[in-house]
Amino acid sequence: MGMNKALLVFIVASGFLLFIYANSSVFNRHLVQKDTPERLAAAAALVLRNHQHHHQHHEGKHRNGTAVANEVPGDEPSSSKLKRVKYVSKGTNDTEYNIFLIYTKESQNQILHSQLELFLRSLLKYSTIELHLHIITDEQSERSAEELIKQQIERFHRNAFYTLYDVRDCAEKISDIVHGMMPLFNYRSGSYYSDALFLLSLGLHRIVDRNMRRAILIDCDVVFRASVKELFDQFDQFAPDQLFGLAPELTPVYRHVLSRYRLNNPQTIFGSPYYLDKVPTASDIQPSPKDESRSKKTAGGEKRHHGYPGLNSGVVMLHLDRIRQSRLYEEITKESTVKNMAEKYSFQGHLGDQDFYTLMGFEFPGLIYRLDCVWNRQLCTWWREHGYSDIFDSYFHCEGTVKIYHGNCNTRAPE
Repeated sequence: MGMNKALLVFIVASGFLLFIYANSSVFNRHLVQKDTPERLAAAAALVLRNHQHHHQHHEGKHRNGTAVANEVPGDEPSSSKLKRVKYVSKGTNDTEYNIFLIYTKESQNQILHSQLELFLRSLLKYSTIELHLHIITDEQSERSAEELIKQQIERFHRNAFYTLYDVRDCAEKISDIVHGMMPLFNYRSGSYYSDALFLLSLGLHRIVDRNMRRAILIDCDVVFRASVKELFDQFDQFAPDQLFGLAPELTPVYRHVLSRYRLNNPQTIFGSPYYLDKVPTASDIQPSPKDESRSKKTAGGEKRHHGYPGLNSGVVMLHLDRIRQSRLYEEITKESTVKNMAEKYSFQGHLGDQDFYTLMGFEFPGLIYRLDCVWNRQLCTWWREHGYSDIFDSYFHCEGTVKIYHGNCNTRAPE
């Protein structure tokens, strides 16, 4: 009989403890973390219900991302910190610091994974703001990208959101731009830069939510040495008509591409180093209004003239609301306009969107804000060993404290 009483007491006590445990916050957090995608999606619908319908309509084809806000040690964790949401301007994500990355074909690029890991590590290490990461990816790469994002957010105890986009859906939305530019800005059919994803930045305003005002598209092979907030602050320096912000190309690639044009126009500064050997005089060159716009004042107040080596698209700032409203930009991206610009400069490129930005900078310099080279300090030295060793250093030179290293040409960027 004593044994039966002991067993009964044990069963009652176990049931009581189980009831307490099931209602504890620890158990609730466990359920949230292990919940199914369907239930998480339903929770997101509740979060977004009070927002306008056009948010949901525009993003219907986007993959849901998971907004993750890791707890700082000492803070009380909450199940609400793990949400599955889409982009909502100044809503659930509560940030307008939008950073876009293209992360595709991971299995075909052995170093892509390590590049993204280093990118995220340096970005979050120096970040002083809440970020929204937007990853344009494919089915074979998205899981790896998600794991890296979660690992680094947890490592640095940062608050961040992320959204995944299917690269195929994105490409469909800019098919007309790709069709017009592909023949002019690729090396050969099937080459690395011939893929439509290397023209995505030109139509990013069509892909993202229409309420997103600003964004920065950055290559995976960069390493930060400063808070990305300082880069976003550069938007405040844009002139009213400027749509994009890009830094100068630091190799003589466009000197090479423009060789025929430069031969017929020996006075041009197109394809010349950003830092000219001397300030041009009237006898050297008569600056056009386009050239005047490339002058910057030195510490002493006098104007310093810069050459135009072309632009590098490793870091692209996009003033999205202005781009959407610009009829001029819409006209520039038409196939006939692009073809006319390319013919004018005897231009046959191979670097995707970078070629277009460089051409646009020739013809419409007022549309582009010139980022300082310290925000895209490229490290590629390929052209030094391929015919330009005598002048390479004049292009490669960059003055100032580096904020972002760009390890293009698979160059290892310093950590």
